[in-house]
Amino acid sequence: PSPKQVLAGVYPISQLQEPYSAVGYLASRLPLPTLLQLPSATSAWTAWDICEAWAEQRGYKTARTARNDAYRAANSILRLVAEGRLLLCHRPPG
Repeated sequence: PSPKQVLAGVYPISQLQEPYSAVGYLASRLPLPTLLQLPSATSAWTAWDICEAWAEQRGYKTARTARNDAYRAANSILRLVAEGRLLLCHRPPG
């Protein structure tokens, strides 16, 4: 599915195998590090960096190795959009 389908709610977030492209699409259109109040460690954020920082901030850790759970963080960010806490709108051309 395209990131637009995921962010519009047409495709269920729970069935995504790779949510990072949708987070990247969202980050290219919104200032996600500022909106999520992430520490400004780098000027060029990638989708993976945003998910890692969000996992660190929220305390999302994997079960065995206790690393930051970027997959869970990506799903959390996409759920914020689905719930309407982060708003993404596209203006019509012209």
